[in-house]
Amino acid sequence: MSVSAVRPSLHPSKSSLVLTSAFRVLLATLLFAAGGMGAGLFLGIIGTVVYGIMKGGHVDMADAYRYVAIPLAIVAGSVALVGSAILEVRARTRTSL
Repeated sequence: MSVSAVRPSLHPSKSSLVLTSAFRVLLATLLFAAGGMGAGLFLGIIGTVVYGIMKGGHVDMADAYRYVAIPLAIVAGSVALVGSAILEVRARTRTSL
């Protein structure tokens, strides 16, 4: 029996590295986009309520989603996608040298 059949490889394959890196990038993007959506909705509701108090009329709460929460989630998700992709590439190039 050869030694390689008994002992597993110490280095993961390139395909598993790519898959785990892609999973990490997508997970970070999803988490930051969800956090941005939550924070944006909170700030949008507060802003809508303050605007309604100042204006003295009825305001539409859907504006909190439309104009604050969704754009903030898109920005947070985009920044997280680029940032986590850069960090993953840095980590992989550093360990492969």
